[in-house]
Amino acid sequence: MKPLIVIAVLTILLIAGGCLTLYVLDSESQRLSNSLSELEEDIEKQNWDAASKKLEEFHNKWDKVSKLWSMLIDHYEIDNIELVLSRLASYVKTQDKNEALSQMSSLKTLIKHIPAKEAFNFKNVF
Repeated sequence: MKPLIVIAVLTILLIAGGCLTLYVLDSESQRLSNSLSELEEDIEKQNWDAASKKLEEFHNKWDKVSKLWSMLIDHYEIDNIELVLSRLASYVKTQDKNEALSQMSSLKTLIKHIPAKEAFNFKNVF
């Protein structure tokens, strides 16, 4: 009877840990996406000073989030986000609206993709 209780407790802890991980990924992804939406508005208006400041703020948020995410997800995903983020910074610096908006779209997609990729569903299991 004791082994059955231990297995049940470990199973519950495993499921709870998975749910907590998904919640953290989803909430941080949403927070980062909201920051990117504000940055996108400044790029569309070609308000480059404000865009640079918001990009710096986003980069600081990303540095904190990436440390947590690196424990939870594949590093390949984080590397892709950092690559697109550096391209975006370059385009904001050179004030290239079209390329900056293109990289912005890619960055949003990558960030929103992570919680969906890690979610427990039949698509990800099989």
